[in-house]
Amino acid sequence: MSQLFLAVLNMSLTASYVILFVILVRLLLRKAPKVIPYALWGVVAFRLIIPFSFESMFSLMPRNANAVPIPNDIIYQQGLQINSRIELIDTFVNRSLPALTAGESVNPFQIYTEMSTYIWILGIMVLLAYSLVSIFILKRQLKSAQLIENGIFEAVNLKTPFVLGIIKPKIYLPIGLNVEERRYILLHEQTHIHRKDHIIKLLAFLILSIHWFNPLVWIAFMLMSTDMELSCDEQVLKKVNADIKKLYANSLLSLATGRHLLNGSPLAFGKGNVKGRIKNVLNYKRPRFWVIALSAIIATAAGIGLLANPYSPNPDLITGYIVIEDNLLYLDEVEIITMGDKERIEELELKDTDMPNGYHIYNADVEKQTFELTNKTTYTFVDYNLLFVKEEDGDRIYTTTKKEDFIQHLNTSYSDSPPAQKVPFFLEVKDGKVISITEKFEFTI
Repeated sequence: MSQLFLAVLNMSLTASYVILFVILVRLLLRKAPKVIPYALWGVVAFRLIIPFSFESMFSLMPRNANAVPIPNDIIYQQGLQINSRIELIDTFVNRSLPALTAGESVNPFQIYTEMSTYIWILGIMVLLAYSLVSIFILKRQLKSAQLIENGIFEAVNLKTPFVLGIIKPKIYLPIGLNVEERRYILLHEQTHIHRKDHIIKLLAFLILSIHWFNPLVWIAFMLMSTDMELSCDEQVLKKVNADIKKLYANSLLSLATGRHLLNGSPLAFGKGNVKGRIKNVLNYKRPRFWVIALSAIIATAAGIGLLANPYSPNPDLITGYIVIEDNLLYLDEVEIITMGDKERIEELELKDTDMPNGYHIYNADVEKQTFELTNKTTYTFVDYNLLFVKEEDGDRIYTTTKKEDFIQHLNTSYSDSPPAQKVPFFLEVKDGKVISITEKFEFTI
């Protein structure tokens, strides 16, 4: 369960950047039809529930966005660090993280992660329970509602109209609406049903429940709900095709005053922004074609850019000493200098005695980097002890994706000392994950 929490946390951190970007684009599209910024929140939803995406050179995501900010195996790491891809934040947070002390048998971050996981699950349960109880109470109070048309009910002491139900949604209206008010409000709620907004709102609330710990997700939910209502108002004004802005605004105003709220539900968020809706209705003008076209182009470009991860064509090639613990690989990067590297030999003032086997392994600083091993990582090594190949095969080079075979090779071929201090390995690394590990015979001497 801790792994699931870390996966959700990583998606939430990535989506936070997308939310901030969408808010910025939303400000740029103030004059655009509200349905355009409303559609952009779908990109945020994608980033909050899908842990992967396609790559594109047109991505608007930060560099290295493919890499997870917090490794899923961080609870096993010896040195804790995150990679949010924002250098200032990484530096501050990583310096604040506790360091393991000698004799500690448990990584303190493992304890913090497990505690956070239980709190996260508790938060989800509280939000879902609150929503279910609210809907249950609301349904009980709506038992006295009167059916006036097919799927349309009136209820006393109801402050605002709303849609209730998923498969067969019903519209509930306050009692006392005049003919014009009822007409416009019904158009509004029927537009919600036609666009499946009641289902979208439910899915958005479920996503919010999963990411309840992220304040930016709450802000995104509120703004999405506002854009939903504003775009629905504009659709009504467009359908009626008449100057009813004042009448429609008066209907919204009358619903906001003089009535007591029967009962609320978390799914009703956004309905209370009456002032913003009235202002938008009164200022509404049919946008010109070029405004719609330009807004659609901006939103489409932003949407594709935020959906895509940065394109990374080639993996990084790194050489160094390695230590493997569980699914993590710790690498101390080195430089191999051969007899042909005349400039480096002169620069480092190397002598023949420094290169008895025709090369010198230069390790200026012992600085470990952490990478993740996957079930697709390939291991290529010289099978000296014929553990996996036969002598008659001739070539003792063995390639596998089984990590246990590679570990067995390390433990048998280099049992006299840790392999990280004996033999350099050549790694292909992409997005923080090891693609391949190769041992070259000439550097095993």
